[in-house]
Amino acid sequence: MHKFIVIFVTLLISISVQTLAADLEIEEIELRETPQKMYDRLNQSISFPISFKNREQFERAAQEQGYSPDEFEHILQLLARLNLEPNVKTKVEFQDANSLIELLTSIAQTPLEQATVAMLKGRYIGRTEQKYQEAIAFYNQALSHINDSVDLGSMLLKHTIHEHLGLLHLVIRQDVPALMHFHTYRDIAYKLRNDYLIAAAESKLGHYYNKNQQLTKSLQHYSEAVRLSNRSNYPSMKTHLQLQLAKVYRDLKQWDEALKNAHEAAAGFKKLGNDTYLSSCMTVIAMVYGEQGDWNRAIDYYLNAQQLDAKRGNYIAQGLNFHNLGQAYSHLNDNVNALKYLLMANKIFTDKQSHHYLVYNELLIGEIAQSKQDWTLMMSHAEHALALASNLALLDEQKSALTQIALSAEKMQDQAKVISTQKRIIELNNTSKNTAKDPAVAASVLAEQQLKLELNMVQGKLNDAIESAKETNKLLALSGVILTLLVIAIIALLNQRQKSRRQNESLLQLTLEEPFTHHKGYAALLRDLGPNTPHTRTTALALIEFRDHLMTDLNHGQYFANAITCQLASHISNSLFMPVYVIRQGLFAVRFTETVDPQQALTQLQQQLDKNAFTAIFNLGFINLPLLTKTEINIAPKLLFETVQMALAGARSLPSNTCHYVSLRALDFVPPTLFADPLFLHLEKGIERGLIRVETNAMKEDIVWPCWENNQNRHLLGNI
Repeated sequence: MHKFIVIFVTLLISISVQTLAADLEIEEIELRETPQKMYDRLNQSISFPISFKNREQFERAAQEQGYSPDEFEHILQLLARLNLEPNVKTKVEFQDANSLIELLTSIAQTPLEQATVAMLKGRYIGRTEQKYQEAIAFYNQALSHINDSVDLGSMLLKHTIHEHLGLLHLVIRQDVPALMHFHTYRDIAYKLRNDYLIAAAESKLGHYYNKNQQLTKSLQHYSEAVRLSNRSNYPSMKTHLQLQLAKVYRDLKQWDEALKNAHEAAAGFKKLGNDTYLSSCMTVIAMVYGEQGDWNRAIDYYLNAQQLDAKRGNYIAQGLNFHNLGQAYSHLNDNVNALKYLLMANKIFTDKQSHHYLVYNELLIGEIAQSKQDWTLMMSHAEHALALASNLALLDEQKSALTQIALSAEKMQDQAKVISTQKRIIELNNTSKNTAKDPAVAASVLAEQQLKLELNMVQGKLNDAIESAKETNKLLALSGVILTLLVIAIIALLNQRQKSRRQNESLLQLTLEEPFTHHKGYAALLRDLGPNTPHTRTTALALIEFRDHLMTDLNHGQYFANAITCQLASHISNSLFMPVYVIRQGLFAVRFTETVDPQQALTQLQQQLDKNAFTAIFNLGFINLPLLTKTEINIAPKLLFETVQMALAGARSLPSNTCHYVSLRALDFVPPTLFADPLFLHLEKGIERGLIRVETNAMKEDIVWPCWENNQNRHLLGNI
């Protein structure tokens, strides 16, 4: 049991160590690949401002932020590094980095913490003040703290330190230490066994050899970097490699390949929102056009780069662009603009103490002064360039400066200075070693490296195409599934819609029927009387009442009532041959589509009933349509029905020993307002005034019209 516990605990520790290692390496890759996203995420995870002066206050601040002390310190270290990255946009630029470095300095205790602080200080001085020698001293101090440490955190920090030291020595033209640090940088990457970090290190070595014009070696390292980057999908690294390859092809004078890679890199950086390196792409393109002699187009791209650097506030980069613009204008023999831009670059390099850039700018000003035959200006800048080159131990640049001094002294007839200057040039020639950067290499070796590089790049594009095809196939499959589900849903909805439509039609038909007999009822009659009805025009409307059958359901039951109602509806239809509507039991409406006389209709119905031995007394209310002479005036179907109700009410008031009809017809001058609610009141008044003509087969004097005024229930109308 004890052995089992020991094995289990060991396994847990191993898993946790592996997880930590993976997390630290993922963070390092994220910092290099997507620094802006990482900065935004970490910056939002902490509440600012932060203040502490010792370890105790720091631990309390970490607790308030919801982190353990180690986690909190690690986040602050990452934020300090990210604030110093050239392509990370922050609101206060380097101020946050300086504050964070001071906070981290106050709590640094372990060698790793002290090394991290020293590295950050070196990075800060190099980025903000361009004091590269001081920065190198801080980086070396950081290495002294962790030189013998082999834990993952220390290895990753040493990996970063050697990379930065290589770049710093390369900037100040110290090629031997630069190469040493780049090799150490690569060795650590191989020890970490991380393809991304190895590819980045190979890329830096390619950059070094390209700077030193050892193009064969440069291609060899870039080829390896491309091969390793093909194993994963890191857009930022691949875009940086394309930019570096554009520079190599530029130096190889393969203009088409250089422009192709530079434009593809520019498109990649634009997509990534990385203006810093987008400016570098513009500069490379400008240099390619310059090498081809197209200086006007080169100037356009230099100006584009200048706008991007001004937008980013990258002061040194602006100085380099001014230098390049001055060089371009000098090739166009526009010495005024050339000198203007070179002097602007001089001011920036002097302010930032960028002596390694300033020496070349001074030499170029000397060349412009020579073309203008301004020997005093040429002497002044050549002497300044000589002093800078001597301090930086740049032999070739010292020779160029001395040559300019000798020429200007000769033109100024200062023979003593000419002689002394020539002596110094001879001394430099004697002491200088063979500095050929690229030994004589067979053309086949260079071609082989180029083919390897192109093969790796094609392989990378093929891998990208395969991954893109896989993603496309996944999207197509997903789209197919979604489309299938949508089709099924649409079919189901269409079926449901058809079902609902049939159900609605059935319900609509049901509403048109009388509920007991399912003959067409009151609603159907109103529909057919409407102005937009598709049926034949209605010429007359009749309402027939069989008084003896109004209470059949209560007297004999619903079954008998339904049978009698159906039989009566059949007799009416067979006698009049017109549409019949069951209003309720014992009460029917007939819609005439041909001209008919009410007496004729009454006679035909009596004959039909007699023929079928159906003895029944009925009353008939009748109106001709339209009620008003002006046919453009439409009366609502409900009012037409109520008008024929009024006629039937009059027929019901006559003696019940025989069948009677009453017909109403409005005279030509009757106003339309007569046919409005309450209709019985208006019709009663209209009949009294003679506006409505009444016809009947009985005595008109015997008709008793419904009396609206004396209706004791009419007050209920106000509550409806």
